[in-house]
Amino acid sequence: MAAEQSQFSKLPKKQLFLIAEKLIDDDFTTDNPYNNDYEDTYEILNNIGKYFNITVNYEDVEFFSKFLSINDNILVELLDNPKDKSLIERLEIPVAKTYNLHYRVFGSCTFTEYLAQKFDSYDKNWVSDSAEQQRQDGNWDYYNGRNVNKTDYDDFEFSDSSYDNVYEVEYEKPTKESMLDRLVIENTKDVVNSLDKKTLMELRRIIDSKLRLL
Repeated sequence: MAAEQSQFSKLPKKQLFLIAEKLIDDDFTTDNPYNNDYEDTYEILNNIGKYFNITVNYEDVEFFSKFLSINDNILVELLDNPKDKSLIERLEIPVAKTYNLHYRVFGSCTFTEYLAQKFDSYDKNWVSDSAEQQRQDGNWDYYNGRNVNKTDYDDFEFSDSSYDNVYEVEYEKPTKESMLDRLVIENTKDVVNSLDKKTLMELRRIIDSKLRLL
């Protein structure tokens, strides 16, 4: 599924330029919008969004921060020549992508893990004692076992969190060949159902011959 794009991204480039012109006058950030006073940045754009019946969200704020950044040189020229259509057409529209954010949340808690481990013994009643002896001797560890049930957590107390790496999500696009194959199969069903046995046998011979060559 493609990434959610800004509500402003569908506007004509001429309108985007007029909005950008106003944003530049209001010192709208061209850097990471979260590094500055995000609330002020949001309000600047939200006031403009009201003219388009748009309630601004995070994507919209990011869109114009990126729009101003990547079109910096062109916008400078456009401010001197606002009616130059060729410059307006050169404006680049930012495209959002989907990313995986890896992060950690940590704290303190009590927990119960349900594990199992196979032990050889001559008596069922000796197994627990054997396991404890092997653990004390360093020949076995609790976590050598396998999980047999979901871990129970109690009395969790949040301590802190940490944002780690970010990875772009890559989506596989359907190939033209696979789409064509699907259309061929769908359109062939009715034709096959209308064929007599002799024709079907001949068709089968042709298909088998083709398959042997693959």
